[in-house]
Amino acid sequence: MNNENFTLTPDTANPPDQAGRSAAGSGAPQPATCAAVCPLARIPAPVWKSLLRRPFRKRHPFIFWLLVLVLILAGVAAFSRNEDSQPLFGGGERLALVTVRGPIMDVAPTLAWIRKIERNPNVKGVLLRVDSPGGGAAASQEVYDALARLAKKRPIAVSMGSMAASGGLMVSMAGQRIFANPSTVTGSIGVRMDIPQLQGLLGKIGVGQETLVTAPYKNAGSYLRPLSPEDRAYFEGVLKDMHEQFVGIVASGRNMPRERAAQLASGKIFTGREAQKLGLVDAMGGQDAALRWLADKTGVPATRKLLTRPKEGSWLAESLKSWFGLDLSSLASTTVGDWRTPVFLYQF
Repeated sequence: MNNENFTLTPDTANPPDQAGRSAAGSGAPQPATCAAVCPLARIPAPVWKSLLRRPFRKRHPFIFWLLVLVLILAGVAAFSRNEDSQPLFGGGERLALVTVRGPIMDVAPTLAWIRKIERNPNVKGVLLRVDSPGGGAAASQEVYDALARLAKKRPIAVSMGSMAASGGLMVSMAGQRIFANPSTVTGSIGVRMDIPQLQGLLGKIGVGQETLVTAPYKNAGSYLRPLSPEDRAYFEGVLKDMHEQFVGIVASGRNMPRERAAQLASGKIFTGREAQKLGLVDAMGGQDAALRWLADKTGVPATRKLLTRPKEGSWLAESLKSWFGLDLSSLASTTVGDWRTPVFLYQF
């Protein structure tokens, strides 16, 4: 046999069918084509289409960047929470921060933090930052009582923010020295009672309610009828007792005669500068001034980072508060309680 060079060429005139035979039906195997030899050629077209499609960020740019923003906010909130969370024990002598901000309604977290500070031997002093119009009568008293107990063991310096009125002033009375800005709104010593009145509206829409009681004052303050003279006198007695309690707290906290405190308890508000002249505030200054006084009092450097309460709540709430100034907890606290019942308030 002679060895001759030869080249396999595809039969373009008779392409092979699925059985590998030529269309002429010769039955002899034909040379392999590119479609049969190349593995990529065997990949179905839908797979190629999915692999070569545009990326998600280009197909849905709004959704993509929204997800990126949400992840960034979550990371910032988590980082801030880790930065602000400090161990309660160890780390040397510290000054602690207690913040009373917004309506004083749900005070359980604040009370728990005060108790932790009280048990911590490393805390040598407390900076109380108050920026509140007051709130529930009992809630304000609870915070004041907890701070007054703490003040027997640690010095407390008070820094009033934009507002420290009514219940906000009450909790401030636990401090040894009170600082306020000249334009701080404070005062409003007194108690208020809100009684919803819906009988007119309910009468127009044809809705009513009957209530049976076993005692004459059990249904006093109902939102379904105006106050009777007896109910009014009854509630005025309750308010007077609460008012006297408030006056006593101011007199004790400011070391002033009770008669003098009673004169200031007209419900009027005062600026920080007026409050200083009246003896409700010790000095003008912001949080830094209060911190410097506390540092001098305790010997703990003012430059040392304050011990603060670990943040609670969802990262969304913290992000909204940090980025847009929306405090969901304060908004929610204004609706605490049953709107159908009377509410006693130390609130401006």
